[in-house]
Amino acid sequence: MKYDPKKIETKWQKFWQEKKTFYVNEKAKGKKKMVLVEFPYPSGTGLHMGHMRPFVAADVVAKHYKQQGFNTMYPIGWDAFGLPAENFAIKNKIHPSVATKKNIANAKKQLISWGTGYDWSREINTTDPEYYKWTQKLFLEFWKAGLAYEKFGEINWCPKDKTGLANEEVIDGKCDRCGAPVEKKNLRQWYLKITDYAEKLLEGLKDLPEWPSAVKLQQENWIGRSEGSEIRFRICDLGIKNEIGEIEVFTTRADTLFGVTYVVLAPEIAERFMIEDLRFKNEIQ
Repeated sequence: MKYDPKKIETKWQKFWQEKKTFYVNEKAKGKKKMVLVEFPYPSGTGLHMGHMRPFVAADVVAKHYKQQGFNTMYPIGWDAFGLPAENFAIKNKIHPSVATKKNIANAKKQLISWGTGYDWSREINTTDPEYYKWTQKLFLEFWKAGLAYEKFGEINWCPKDKTGLANEEVIDGKCDRCGAPVEKKNLRQWYLKITDYAEKLLEGLKDLPEWPSAVKLQQENWIGRSEGSEIRFRICDLGIKNEIGEIEVFTTRADTLFGVTYVVLAPEIAERFMIEDLRFKNEIQ
């Protein structure tokens, strides 16, 4: 019998959708398993082979557990906020909400055509107010618990588009949107204290015996936990003791401090100290 992929695949994809083959009832009894893949980013007209590789691999895992008798939850969603979606909208002269909705519809059609076994009843969209109201609530809970805080941080800044850029959006030192030279800029921004959970995250890796050791090592390096001391070097030539008169550094070798002969600051940090020093002296005068 000749294999006709268009005919056969379409038949079974329609059957799975009608029968809700991959939909799951979380209250059902028996063995349970959840498989979660990184949600696609619908910032273009469609998905490509770079998307197919991880999605098909995760799909194989989800279907494997289902065939092994597990009540397998395999959800899907769309990570639709961010600069790529904005860039796509600007480039194509279309409103981001319209472009995102259209791109999601096409990407969903593609995922179904690949024969994936998602539970589409659990589909989410990060641009949906019914979804991001919860992320806003979580942020407020983090803030109340002291886990969300503001501080200055260096970012890639496009002076023409007046926006921050990810490292991937800087090509040869220029903005990939407009081509303007990218600057480094210190901006006050929000952070989450993930470091408060470093030990818990590391301990959690021990409960994942099925994970490859290389993947665990990558996670450990990403967490980046290290033990050491915070040392403060006082700047002596300011003439007056104030909040910018010290430089705080972290070291894992406090025993070598007696050999320190000088401290080097990055140009942008040194410049900020100079500006703050002038501001403080002017306020005193």
